[in-house]
Amino acid sequence: MSRELSIGVDHHEHTGCTVITVDGDIDRNSSVLLRTTIERLVSDRHTRIVIDAEGVSFCDSTGLRVLLSGMRATSEAGGWLRLAGVSPVLERLLRMTDLYAWFPVDADVTASLGHARSRGLQSPG
Repeated sequence: MSRELSIGVDHHEHTGCTVITVDGDIDRNSSVLLRTTIERLVSDRHTRIVIDAEGVSFCDSTGLRVLLSGMRATSEAGGWLRLAGVSPVLERLLRMTDLYAWFPVDADVTASLGHARSRGLQSPG
């Protein structure tokens, strides 16, 4: 049974980051919601994005494509995209496709925000 995708956006001014909380399935039907959220944030100059992926219950190739395009868009705009609290389902998919190493991954949102705070406006490393 699929879980409808829901997305929450929370701006953290003290770190200059925006957290996108993703819950549910990221598939060909729902990935447009995540894609347009990332595009809107980048166009509004919110280019330091943390995706809280703890609640991701399914992700297909369209979802992976959205994550990769989000990483590219934030990088091209001088920012970055990090994944936090990656669910076991998403972690398995990222590892199977050899994409796990492409994304900066943190244990949870707190760790991602801590990284952002300690690195200032630099790119993740």
